[in-house]
Amino acid sequence: METGKTRRLRRIIKNDSRTFIIAMDHGVTMGPIPGLENMSETVGFVVKGGADAVLVHKGIARQIDTVNAGLIVHVSVTNRT
Repeated sequence: METGKTRRLRRIIKNDSRTFIIAMDHGVTMGPIPGLENMSETVGFVVKGGADAVLVHKGIARQIDTVNAGLIVHVSVTNRT
């Protein structure tokens, strides 16, 4: 019997045991990043380009559709000045 963890990992790690993850969580710690204003569109581009998964913050995760890619949610943030 397959566990939920195994199913979720299979969305990220493909049959060839490799994965290409695009980190798109910079906006919280670094402020607005040029090119990441429209996250839905940008996620569509990176998935179409071959990304296996995207890494975003939890607020953005609610707004995007990762289509056939895995979704990794960054849930902790540190704001040090």
